[in-house]
Amino acid sequence: MVMISDITDKVAELRTEMKRIGLWKKQVPYWVNEFTHSTIKTEQDFAEWLQFVYLPNMMQVENRSSMGAEKYIVPQAVQFFGADVQKGKLLQLLIELDGLL
Repeated sequence: MVMISDITDKVAELRTEMKRIGLWKKQVPYWVNEFTHSTIKTEQDFAEWLQFVYLPNMMQVENRSSMGAEKYIVPQAVQFFGADVQKGKLLQLLIELDGLL
């Protein structure tokens, strides 16, 4: 059984890595309150979605349990970050987060 603290710790690692590689933003993008899947078109959009939508939802148990099969983030992350070697550790952390879900 996965402990909530395991997910919390992994999200903290992801935040640290996003800051280290310069993806972490201080300002919430305008589109977050009007989010649709078509909003994500670029690597920057995906990084913002990861920070302001996905990771906060991982911190809420009720959201994690209702996500179903689409909860896995790695396929989308590979689509946007896969060719960038500097994002290797970020991808590894996302794989580990998927493994906890």
